Amino acid sequence: MAMTLEYTIELDHRVWIPVPLEFPWNGYPDPAAWASDLATSLMTGIDAPAEVRDALESSALAMAAVEPPLPGALERFWHLPVEGGPERLVHLYVTETDARAAEELAELARAGVGGYVQTITVLEGTSFDVAIRAVVLTELPDRRLSVLRVVGVVGGYVFVVELIEEQTAVLEELEPVVEALFRSLRVRVGGDERPRSEPEGAWS
Repeated sequence: MAMTLEYTIELDHRVWIPVPLEFPWNGYPDPAAWASDLATSLMTGIDAPAEVRDALESSALAMAAVEPPLPGALERFWHLPVEGGPERLVHLYVTETDARAAEELAELARAGVGGYVQTITVLEGTSFDVAIRAVVLTELPDRRLSVLRVVGVVGGYVFVVELIEEQTAVLEELEPVVEALFRSLRVRVGGDERPRSEPEGAWS
């Protein structure tokens, strides 16, 4: 009997906005239609010049055009807090895994980016059997990247919420809200008769 996976995210819409990975999506034929509607919705009831709405629409279009840093992303979220703050995209990846222990998750934290693990913290009180928060540093020819990954395993699946950032101060600022996003995940793994899909992306 194969295993099926269901999950939900209790998204705080004061902080995060879902950004489609492809179109058509949820009735929107293309990024332009989605960005226009999103900007109008976010500006409803706010007394601001039209230029503010136009800038928000342009930002939404730019976010929708971003290619995921690794293949296999299932969802992504735009950090756009009502009270202001750095605007960044985080991605959610899910795939099957044999990992069970925190030490194995530390290796998954480096998957696809290399580098070395700078910090690792075991997280308690999540929906997962084991979960960690890790910061990985990786060197590129022209710059250094900091990668924040919150990783959890349950029922043979690994969930990864990822933020890739050039500015260390921004990563440190967003670490609590990215962890809170991860903690909002609710996961259910059950059995059915459908065949399991093959793992995809950098996590297999």
